[in-house]
Amino acid sequence: MKPTANPAVMICMDPPRYGFSGLPAAEHVTAFRVLVSVFTVADTRRRETYCEGGCGHHWHNLATTTEQQ
Repeated sequence: MKPTANPAVMICMDPPRYGFSGLPAAEHVTAFRVLVSVFTVADTRRRETYCEGGCGHHWHNLATTTEQQ
């Protein structure tokens, strides 16, 4: 994904613009990918700071695919 894609530019603005639903349908997949990427970065940072050493967030303790088998 290019950093110049509309959804990527929108989320990086100060303040961020959240009108993704108003984008053309062809850009909805890109917008979804941008949001998942932002969530991934935020979750990783939280795990490394607030949740270091364990926490009670159930989404940080999900079983991996190999553990579920």
